[in-house]
Amino acid sequence: MLELSGEIGYRAVTVEKVLSHSGVSLDEFEAEFGDLEGCFVAAYEAEADVLCEAMLEAAGRAKGWRAGIRAALETLLGFVAERPAVAKALLRDVHVVGGSALAKHEETLERLTAAIGRGGGLSEEQLAWTSSFIVGAVEGVLTARLTRGETDDLPSLLPELMYLIVASFEGRDAAADELEER
Repeated sequence: MLELSGEIGYRAVTVEKVLSHSGVSLDEFEAEFGDLEGCFVAAYEAEADVLCEAMLEAAGRAKGWRAGIRAALETLLGFVAERPAVAKALLRDVHVVGGSALAKHEETLERLTAAIGRGGGLSEEQLAWTSSFIVGAVEGVLTARLTRGETDDLPSLLPELMYLIVASFEGRDAAADELEER
């Protein structure tokens, strides 16, 4: 479902197209999901959890805040580069579907926001705002790249994204070396 949605856009997806891509019968589809939105939500929730956990695990294995952020971003950029259609569904089409898929999206972003906010010496209010801004900025950059079909060089965004994140938490001077990590 996510692959198909990312390829043609959620509004162009039909039950018939999902059935032809999946090989399941209409009875199986209706019993499992009920309708197209239910199918998207189930697929979205599963994939969003897998990606979020992979990012958090990568960050958790790293030594230090910056290394953790870098590891999470590398995981995300690798995923988007390898599976651009699914990434489009996760980042773009979820806004078209809305409802419980969008609620899951917001929950996932909140988890990532909380994780990114563990760095820096900011006040609680600054920390919440800055973390939310960073997660939204990364999402925006990736959505724009996906929309333009520019996925081949996504890993090359890592230094600039690291600079943005480190500068937001620790200042521009502290972030300068991130651009040299190319």
